[in-house]
Amino acid sequence: MSLPNTSAENDNGEAKPTLIGKASFSVSSRVALQLGRESISSSITAIVELVKNAYDADADHVRIRFANLGTREAMMVIEDDGVGMSVETLRNHWLVIGTDNKAKRRTTGKKRTVTGEKGLGRLGLDRLCARTEVESIILDSKDGVRLDVVWRRYEDTQARLETIEHDIYTIQNLNLDPITQNQCKFSHGTRLVLHELKDDWTRDVVEDLRDELALLLSPFNAQNDFQITIESGMEWSDVDGPIALPAAVLKAANWKVVATLDDADYMEIQMSSQRHDTEYRFKPAPWSEAIKKMGDKPRCGPLRMEFHVFIRSHNDLSEHDFDRSEIASFIKFNQGIRIYRDGFRVKPYGEPDGSGDWLRFAYQRMQNPDGVAGKAKPGAWRLGHNQVVGAVFITHDSNPELDDQTNREGLLQGKAFEHLQAFAEKVIQWFQLHHQTFEIGRKATRAPIEKAEDKAKESMSGAGETLKKIETLAGKISEMLKPTVGTDRSPSAEEIQKATAEIQTGLEKARSDYEETAKLFKQVEEQKDTMANLASLGILAAAFGHETLDWTVTVAENADDVRANLTNKTFMVPPSEEERLDRVLRDMAGEADKVRKFAQFTIDNLNRRKRIKRNFCLKETVLNVFSAFEEVIKIHRNTDVDVSEMPNGKCMIYAFQMDWESVVVNLITNALWALEDKPAKDRRIKAVLKDAGDSWVLTFDDSGCGLEAGTEPFIFHPTFTTKKKRGEIDGTGMGLYIVKAFVEGHSNGSISAISRGLLGGASFFIKVPKATKE
Repeated sequence: MSLPNTSAENDNGEAKPTLIGKASFSVSSRVALQLGRESISSSITAIVELVKNAYDADADHVRIRFANLGTREAMMVIEDDGVGMSVETLRNHWLVIGTDNKAKRRTTGKKRTVTGEKGLGRLGLDRLCARTEVESIILDSKDGVRLDVVWRRYEDTQARLETIEHDIYTIQNLNLDPITQNQCKFSHGTRLVLHELKDDWTRDVVEDLRDELALLLSPFNAQNDFQITIESGMEWSDVDGPIALPAAVLKAANWKVVATLDDADYMEIQMSSQRHDTEYRFKPAPWSEAIKKMGDKPRCGPLRMEFHVFIRSHNDLSEHDFDRSEIASFIKFNQGIRIYRDGFRVKPYGEPDGSGDWLRFAYQRMQNPDGVAGKAKPGAWRLGHNQVVGAVFITHDSNPELDDQTNREGLLQGKAFEHLQAFAEKVIQWFQLHHQTFEIGRKATRAPIEKAEDKAKESMSGAGETLKKIETLAGKISEMLKPTVGTDRSPSAEEIQKATAEIQTGLEKARSDYEETAKLFKQVEEQKDTMANLASLGILAAAFGHETLDWTVTVAENADDVRANLTNKTFMVPPSEEERLDRVLRDMAGEADKVRKFAQFTIDNLNRRKRIKRNFCLKETVLNVFSAFEEVIKIHRNTDVDVSEMPNGKCMIYAFQMDWESVVVNLITNALWALEDKPAKDRRIKAVLKDAGDSWVLTFDDSGCGLEAGTEPFIFHPTFTTKKKRGEIDGTGMGLYIVKAFVEGHSNGSISAISRGLLGGASFFIKVPKATKE
């Protein structure tokens, strides 16, 4: 029903608008170029999209052929043996930009998961050439079809996209090879003949294409029914031929790690090796337990991750059929952790050259460059990008929120990708911790200072022995060089060479021992520097406390004085502002008092008496710390504190009181962080001190998010932390390490933790011996 063409007046006397027709959006022809050459980053990416189209057409084989490279007649032919196209398919699908036939999730014949989605890949041909002939034929069809596309016609900015037409022909068959002009058999599929190539396809560029196509298919679950072949036409033996996936080299890896996130949102990790029987397993744990503060459900959907680690200095290749150079070559072209959707790679993640480092291997390695055992602190070793070959696997069906960007250069950024990244980083962190634990276990270690001392003694002794040996050998050589009485015999070259080799061996050992000793002493110096920095912070905190104490007293006194004058009407304030001003002054005095309490706590904490190892009451220390932080915990963090379960009388221990104040402060700080996302009514902290015969046991619980599953053995390692803010590490990882040092190293006690305790959050158990005398 059409609307009446009327211009009658409306209620306010104005003339109503008159309908004169209808309008719709139109598209400039240049849009085809913008979606092709301007949105696809490179020619190699364009070819990858065309290969994926062939896969979606149920092809078994794709051939990429070049001819006349280095000349003006250079051409490329991309042909597949897929289902092919009829004239109707060519008109209604191939020539329709953004067609919805890609929305079908499975192919008709082989039931493959469709890799394309946007229906834009074919526009990448404009990125590759000036003219394309599209030839296609369906199996058992009488005729084929040819479409001739001249891409420069889309450069006319005045023309509309739908007005540009291309010639379509029927052809008897596709049995004439466009390169050789010889007869060939082409029963079904699609052939793209690219004329006037826009790139200079040198040997290096074709090698890059081959490397990229080798990464396109995962080496872990390669498609057995899909093959890609390159023919350069230049007889480049290292480029031409089928693209093979040397997955067998993976058997030479030191470790294989497989992790899953299943449909029920449970995460599991397994780490094994073909070199030994050691195996580690992260038992199935729900997402909310495995990765804290990332919600109850992962937005990314189910995932599978697999990677193989090559610690090259330890490779034992005796059991394998390939040599070290094969492994080095494989790692060079496959290193990194990529993302694969339905068996095909999603760029740019995990490029072998180190770009697309979405898991920040380079940054973390730079921050912690030490080796896995001996030099790196426990928990500090980091895996390098060039030591791992792996992938995370997703699918269109199971991971709908992990969608591609339009330019095919990565996944859309959002919660789903953030959760995918968190999953992968968790798996890598878990591997790093267990690999270092394994290596340290194989190489029994002592304290660095003890090792340095022993190594120094060993080096000195070894150097002395070496010098004596060198002197002896030198004497022998001198004797050998003297002609034997009555003969003309001189020492043979073999004898001199043997003596020289013995000297060289002794010198090399002395040099190696010296370097090792120097490294150990350097590590001790670094630890001393760290302690010096901490001492400087303590001095700074004390100075800040002293200065702040005076300032806060002044602020509070002045605020109270102004309030008193306001009450006595010493100065005039509009009645409407009196209440607000009084509230502001009370807040100022209250906030100043809080700062004063912190300043006083800092000064008291550095009291000389607390820095002397002596007997003191642990119960009083715990209660005093909670008292100092009471206002922050209860009012500002809306957290309920329960310290009611304490023994009667004194609870004496022999230790540094300053240590134990720091222990309790650290546990409170960690608890407040863990409680951030909890509703106010559910925020609780509970500290219990019990008599355990010859010891006191302090239990510290909170109702927060708890420890991440599987991290209990590592939370006391230096630099280990699970605190993150917007995906970035937000903690130093030193707090619990220092707590452990204070409890076990200074107080002869013990400390442990579990992920879920009495209140549902983390629970810490600290046991410390009672003081033997008052």
